[in-house]
Amino acid sequence: MRRRDFFRFLGAITLSTTFPVVGKAELPLVVWFSFSDEATAKQYFKAVEDGLRKLGLIDGKTIRFRSYFAGFSKQRMNELVPQIIEQNPAACILHGAVIKPMAAATKTIPLVTGSSGDMVAGRLVASLSHPGGNITGIQFMAIDLVAKRLELLKEIYPSIKRVAVIADPGHAGELNEREKTLSVAATLGIQVDYKPVTNPQELQSVLDALSDSDVEAIVAFPDAITFGPRKKIADFALKQKLPAVSGWDAYADSGFLFVYGPSLTAAWDRMAYFVDRILKGARPEDLPAELPSVIELIINLKTAKALGIEVPQNIVFRANRVIE
Repeated sequence: MRRRDFFRFLGAITLSTTFPVVGKAELPLVVWFSFSDEATAKQYFKAVEDGLRKLGLIDGKTIRFRSYFAGFSKQRMNELVPQIIEQNPAACILHGAVIKPMAAATKTIPLVTGSSGDMVAGRLVASLSHPGGNITGIQFMAIDLVAKRLELLKEIYPSIKRVAVIADPGHAGELNEREKTLSVAATLGIQVDYKPVTNPQELQSVLDALSDSDVEAIVAFPDAITFGPRKKIADFALKQKLPAVSGWDAYADSGFLFVYGPSLTAAWDRMAYFVDRILKGARPEDLPAELPSVIELIINLKTAKALGIEVPQNIVFRANRVIE
């Protein structure tokens, strides 16, 4: 082989090694990992899929999109964490209680989270504007919304004097949410019975105690400890003729009187923005975490009727959605 042809041959090998033909196996892997089961998380998972699709991130064409559900099992969650990390995904979207174990297990894989708690207090990020690590996303907790929930409750039920607050004391930012609730309740002339709950057994004990109490309503902080058994809380409240309120749409769909808070569907759709930026080279530490941009009031008039409560028309007109 002549010298010139030999070097052309070497150059061809180098080029083919450096710039391989990209097939489906080389598409970037994007993972959805949820502590929930598939049926419970269906609405939010679909919102993520829709968001990705709108940005051209389509399974089998531009990305490989894989979903994992722990089915509310800590054992299954702990089994899945190393399996997902071993695949070294380009980005991982986290839903629910899987956030902390994934954050502890990797400092390099980009994690996009929908956090029900305070991301700074929970030490997921250094600050919302400058996350500083491998985690970014959307924080669903907004302390200012607490005041509006109590004000709406007072407007619907003017004579109310005492409410029970059910919340997970270990939830990041819960203390701030509780202090804000106590402060606003005091200005409205409402007394608060704080009921901490950390497991299903404690929840049952709290509900049993409330059946013999003089509370007139239930305020469930939107967190994992109340989200799972939200139907149980709603059914209990209805049986006891107590209006129950919270902050996410699924609570109203389960029978709560109303919710005022972020649209989780819109928030999960927004997660695709972070994934898209990461796949284009941005680092999570440089992508500011966000607060929800869409806030909604949802009223369950079917529950109101069962409770014998007349929701003022001016509130009904302000609702983003009414369940009848």
